[in-house]
Formats: sequence, C-alpha cells, structure tokens
Amino acid sequence: MRTLLECYKILEEYPNGMTKDQFYRVARINKQHAKYLLDSGLVPCINTGKKTRKYHIATHDVITYLCDREDNPEKYKVPTGFYIGKSGCSKRHPDKPAAEIIRFNFTEPEKTGLYTLWEKLTVGYDDLLTTPVVSELTGYSAQSIQRWCNQKILVGFKIRGTLTIPRLAVVEFMSGDRATAIVRKSQRHLDLLRTYAQDCHEGAMTITY
Repeated sequence: MRTLLECYKILEEYPNGMTKDQFYRVARINKQHAKYLLDSGLVPCINTGKKTRKYHIATHDVITYLCDREDNPEKYKVPTGFYIGKSGCSKRHPDKPAAEIIRFNFTEPEKTGLYTLWEKLTVGYDDLLTTPVVSELTGYSAQSIQRWCNQKILVGFKIRGTLTIPRLAVVEFMSGDRATAIVRKSQRHLDLLRTYAQDCHEGAMTITY
C-alpha cells in the first residue's frame, strides 16, 4: 500500500505536475501503457498538442491513480490485445487472440543498473525480511518465495520457525538472470522490467506472439 510519506515525496519532487515520461517512471509502467491511460482519460491530463511534452499531468491526479490502482487494478489494465501490432509485430485476427511473450536481454552494465534499482527499491527495509514483505516487494506469492528458498535459488533460513530472507539476497536474485528469465512473471515484476528496459538498449525487451 502506498504510504502518505511516498505521496508527499512525489508531490515534493513534482510540485508543478509531470510529463508522460515522468509519469510512466513514477507509476512503474511502460510508455504505451501510460499513453493509454492518458488518452483514455483514466488519468486526467492536458493534451498540449505539441510533438514533445505533449501531456501535462497534475501530480495530485497521479497520486489519485496510484492509490486507486492498488484497490482496483483491473480498472487500469490495458485491453486484451493492446500490444498486438506494436513494436513492429504484425496484427493478428481478432478471433485469434495471441499469447504475448516478453523476453528481456540486458547487457552487463544494464544488469548492474538493475541491481542498483532493486537496491533503491529496498532502501528503508530491514536487513532480514519475512516472506510477506518479500511478496509485497516482488509481487510473487509466498508459495513461490518458499519454493525458491527450498530449491536454494533464493537464500533463506528459518529463525524461530519463521522463514527469513536477507534483503541483499532478494536484490541479487531479482536483478539476476534467473528472475529475469521467469516465464510467468508477477505483474509488479513485469511492469518494473518493462519500465527499466525503456532506458536500455533497443533489444533489451522483445515482444513476440
């Protein structure tokens, strides 16, 4: 759940509103998703008509969206098939919905940047995390986290019967190749990688159907 402190920080950083690029980074979504939200009116904005800095979004509207998204995530999802035909992919027949396969291929410097990003995301958390906290951070179920620990994929150990995971172990795992290659990613993880890939080299993210 987004805290009051987080909202104040966003207001402090963007007192005069934000552009679409700033919005998608704050919301941790990709550019296409951000454009859909703005064009559809789900997130109010002013369309200036300019080629650059086309959208101006009031910061309080962004905060309203972020808070409401936590309670009503389905409301803000893009329509089925929204990404079909984008990123150079050919369109499919509407009666034949295609499964979207997203792959990420980061360079070594980009992997380092991803590690740094996860470090920043976990700043303020305890050095030892419980399963529910790791689940909140990553978007994956407690069962998945426990399975990774049992398989020795993720470092974890029990303290007084409670599974405990070092914060840096979460950072290392989530920024590593194993997590990046997960086929069925959590929506939170997928959104984060999509957003991060926007600032990486052109082939960092590929979408096939």
